[in-house]
Amino acid sequence: MAAAYLDPNLNHTPSSSTKTHLSSGVERSPGTMERVLKVFHYFESNSEPTTWASIIRHGDATDVWGIIQKIVDCHKVKNVACFGLRLSHLQSEEVHWLHPDMGVSNVREKFELGHAPEEWKYELRIRYLPKGFLNQFTEDKPTLNFLYQQVKNDYMLEIADQVDQEIALKLGCLEIRRSYCEMRGNALDKKSNYEVLEKDVGLRRFFPKSLLDSVKAKNLRKMIQQTFRQFANLNREESILKFFEILSPVYRFDKECFKCALGVSILICIYTDFHQVQTIQYSTNEDKDRKGMLQMKIAGAPEPLTVTAPSLTIAENMADLIDGYCRLVTGATQSFIIRSQKGKRKCLLANNEKQGIRSHTVSVSETDDYAEIIDEEDTYTMPSKSYGIDEARDYEIQRERIELGRCIGEGQFGDVHQGVYVTPENPAMAVAIKTCKNCTSDSIREKFLQEALTMRQFDHPHIVKLIGVITENPVWIIMELCTQGELRSFLQVRKYSLDLASLILYAYQLSTALAYLESKRFVHRDIAARNVLVSSTDCVKLGDFGLSRYMEDSTYYKASKGKLPIKWMAPESINFRRFTSASDVWMFGVCMWEILMHGIKPFQGVKNNDVIGRIENGERLPMPPNCPPTLYSLMTKCWAYDPSRRPRFTELKAQLNTILEEEKLQQEERIRMESRRQVTVSWDSGGSDEAPPKPSRPGYPSPRSSEGFYPSPQHMIQPNHYQVSGYPGSHGIPTLAGSIYQGQASLLDQTDSWNHRSQEISMWQPNVEDSGSLDMRGMGQVLPAHLMEERLIRQQQEMEEDQKWLEKEERFLKPDVRLSRGSIDREDGSLQGPVRTHVPHLLNKMLLLIFVSLLPFY
Repeated sequence: MAAAYLDPNLNHTPSSSTKTHLSSGVERSPGTMERVLKVFHYFESNSEPTTWASIIRHGDATDVWGIIQKIVDCHKVKNVACFGLRLSHLQSEEVHWLHPDMGVSNVREKFELGHAPEEWKYELRIRYLPKGFLNQFTEDKPTLNFLYQQVKNDYMLEIADQVDQEIALKLGCLEIRRSYCEMRGNALDKKSNYEVLEKDVGLRRFFPKSLLDSVKAKNLRKMIQQTFRQFANLNREESILKFFEILSPVYRFDKECFKCALGVSILICIYTDFHQVQTIQYSTNEDKDRKGMLQMKIAGAPEPLTVTAPSLTIAENMADLIDGYCRLVTGATQSFIIRSQKGKRKCLLANNEKQGIRSHTVSVSETDDYAEIIDEEDTYTMPSKSYGIDEARDYEIQRERIELGRCIGEGQFGDVHQGVYVTPENPAMAVAIKTCKNCTSDSIREKFLQEALTMRQFDHPHIVKLIGVITENPVWIIMELCTQGELRSFLQVRKYSLDLASLILYAYQLSTALAYLESKRFVHRDIAARNVLVSSTDCVKLGDFGLSRYMEDSTYYKASKGKLPIKWMAPESINFRRFTSASDVWMFGVCMWEILMHGIKPFQGVKNNDVIGRIENGERLPMPPNCPPTLYSLMTKCWAYDPSRRPRFTELKAQLNTILEEEKLQQEERIRMESRRQVTVSWDSGGSDEAPPKPSRPGYPSPRSSEGFYPSPQHMIQPNHYQVSGYPGSHGIPTLAGSIYQGQASLLDQTDSWNHRSQEISMWQPNVEDSGSLDMRGMGQVLPAHLMEERLIRQQQEMEEDQKWLEKEERFLKPDVRLSRGSIDREDGSLQGPVRTHVPHLLNKMLLLIFVSLLPFY
């Protein structure tokens, strides 16, 4: 049990501003005092610790206990009797512990009329610690976390600069471990992680200034990394208990020390036994320098125990401490303090002295003089201002105009229904209605309506539009209806009907919406395919702004509690609960991957706790099938470990637009080439399934005249009758006898070779089959054997080159290869003008092969 230690040394002088008695409740006109009280506390929230506070409205009948109970009830605290309210003067450091029975209005009149209200700080603290409090608080997590934050704050303010360097390092690393329990033990070894901790979060939050100033930055980094590894396996609760274990020998946070005197002149050290205390009284000794007198009636003692304090304020604080422990130990609800009534002095309990404190609180809640709390912890939608139900009423619509339909989805706070909104302009407007399941209190209603307050600030074609709200129970949020439902299920159903251009279009539209949010300084924090709605097959809209937050001064938003989508989150969000536009970029990259994978969730089969380890080891989501390399490269840029290296949404929007336009052009080219291929196939078949004719051979029946593969030699001399399909004009074959074969013709017998005729003849004569064998007796007689062999070898090499060219041309005819033909042509100059370069050689070799094959017959 924490003991109240009474020190006999008297060296405190009474404060000049201290009054000798409580205010008698001066009559005041309405409006002279604001009925709002700001109370600081240590319940962890999403803002900086110095700003953790609750705004409380109170009436004249509200007492201190009502204020305490309203705050702790919001956080589901079990050990309520451990809490007290402290009032501090910021300039003089004067401290007053406010007894639970004191009226709030009386307190404010007593102290705030003497000093400006801005000079006073109301602070909720744990003051009364039961025996074995750490074991007891482990079953009450809000109280354990509250005590930890309170003790850590006192340690950093009072003794952090005086403790040993090793202790300061351990306590600081334990706070890092507790704050970022998802972070792996070697995470600080990465430079980017340590820089986030050093620059963005700030080492001053964890370590005293004396340590940071006395150690060089490089050495400090090594010391922090080594010390942090010692606590790598601790969870949040274990880190807290270890913190108390290391701190307790150097800082007794479980004791309060007072300097006072026993009786008149005897100075001794005593320990109080709270079980023996029956009554407590305090007063001012006006005869002796206005010192405070504290008297306690002890069971079995003939006379009360009298203690002299330096001032009445200290005597009051001691009385409140003893009274609190007496109530905690005995379980009593009534106060042990007896206040004297002289003249105009009134007992603060008034007529409620015989009633329990808790019964008095209930009576207050049933009257108009209420103690209503407005929690600031989660109101981050707008800067420097808390928005609630009053602001939502600007979009209020009548419930009678809404027809609630079938349920089409489930949300965090309730279900989503399809409905109809009846207006004079549109008698049957289809809408989506988000309902609240358990909006039993104003705080829950405000959290539910926070999404509507966020959505009303946006006007973008790819962001779901807010239509209105109904703030009375049951609370509804009315939004535009996206008839195709969630994008993830839409992708799964339409997996085989959606082309790549449509998928890229969805990603591009989302990037425009997120670029808009970035310009508004909002972070979404939950970008995933499940939170994207499909309005039509070519239009998607970003929705679900329940986790979105406003970033004031372009800093970052820190989430300390609540469920978050780990597998979509950036590493700094997992490790440090740090959310920025850069972390939204990471999540957008994962969302693009979901879209290209047709709704498959990321990191299938991986536990949430293992995701950060894989990311820090360099593992990223694989490239989806049929994903353009440029698009996957863009995804990997979004997944850069260092947030500063990720592109902004404005850049992503521009690059996605370029990729989308390229994919549309390629899609058009594929369609055009496919249609050309089908036309070519139908032209080649000619409506007949017959095989092509064979060329005529000496001594064999010649096939009927046709456009076969091997033309007869006499037909080769006809000028410019044959052109390759697809290459007209200059790509046509010129006159064979006059240009291509001039060198070859010069080798033949000039007197007994071809029978050149001046008149033109048809390419295939009707009587060519009956004309007999060709006159080729003069061919080849002037070519020696070695020249013929060299020519054949050279022709064989050229045929191999032509075969490669034919294979390459064949690949170009395929849809997936033809698209890249332009780039290949630019890289390989030999492919420019393919007909002019290669087709003559091919025909030349064909002619020579015919010639050689006919030589044995002559």
